[in-house]
Amino acid sequence: MVPELMHYSGGALECNGYLVPGMQGACVAIDAPDGFSAWLLKHLPEGMRLTHLLLTHQHFDHIQDAAALKRSTGCTIISGAAYTPNLTLAQNAQAWGIPAPPPFVTDSVLSTQDESFNLAGIGWQALHVPGHSPDSLAWYAPERGEIFTGDALFAGSVGRTDFAGGNARQLSESIKNKILTLDPHTLVHPGHGPGTNVGEELLNNPFVHL
Repeated sequence: MVPELMHYSGGALECNGYLVPGMQGACVAIDAPDGFSAWLLKHLPEGMRLTHLLLTHQHFDHIQDAAALKRSTGCTIISGAAYTPNLTLAQNAQAWGIPAPPPFVTDSVLSTQDESFNLAGIGWQALHVPGHSPDSLAWYAPERGEIFTGDALFAGSVGRTDFAGGNARQLSESIKNKILTLDPHTLVHPGHGPGTNVGEELLNNPFVHL
């Protein structure tokens, strides 16, 4: 039986964070929105420990609690780029009255090639999906039939490309070549809003065929 996914949504932009239980008490988190660290420590099943934090990208709403999670759990942080304030859109956040995210150290920075891992006994593929942000990753767990798309693909929509580093053509290619080629039954867990699946987005998402 596939262990049940746990979901959190919080922060000013209602960003999604996910906790994926693995084997032998290990688990993996996807993104770290504001409030996620306190929620995780409260809801982490007894006997479980967080081993890795996988970032989909470094926009402020997805990394607000990355430093807190690292401090409280000692987890390994993996991302598509080293931490840099330029990737966080901290100036945008502050203009909107949102505190800039605390800095953190990325333990493992991936190459620009798609990579495969086994983390917490779960097989993962890190798919590079630039367009919303140059460091965007989608985290695909084939055996679970799930993909965590960050702000690349949403239910019925796609990510913005008008922030610094955004590129509409890149985003379109990323979605079509990396996400929509997966099995239609693959569950899609986005960075904001409700979940969906690949088949639903192929049929009904008006933005993926532009």
